[in-house]
Amino acid sequence: MPPSSVLTTWRYLWFAAPVFFLSLAALLAAPAIAGHDCDVPIADWQPPEAVQQMAAQKGWQIEHIKIDDGCYKVRALDADGQRIKAKLDPQTLEIIKLKQSKHKKKQKKEHQRQHQPASDAVQDSAPPAAIFTPGSTPRAQVE
Repeated sequence: MPPSSVLTTWRYLWFAAPVFFLSLAALLAAPAIAGHDCDVPIADWQPPEAVQQMAAQKGWQIEHIKIDDGCYKVRALDADGQRIKAKLDPQTLEIIKLKQSKHKKKQKKEHQRQHQPASDAVQDSAPPAAIFTPGSTPRAQVE
């Protein structure tokens, strides 16, 4: 073999070997990543009514209960009115994962807007501009 072809072969191996081994590692790890979070036989599950009771004891107002990845997933409002998402073990109803909304300020503003008295809403709105009257053509002159 001429020296240039040996050099080309080494360069190829230098770049191809890491790609091969990283791909192999990813394929071997894939079954571990794809597993369900809750591996409980369905015969051992507590009924959805038990999930509702557990949520009521915690002061949650349930918006939605669903089953995903072998777990109960609950979307609710906590006692403070903050949105939460919880993943529950279906056998013990233990909280596996709890995620709280980060947008409390936005929710607070929305809550205030919904509960604002009608008289305040009229005062805060801008008066209609004299240039535009509903049902007529705009009155303006451009110089």
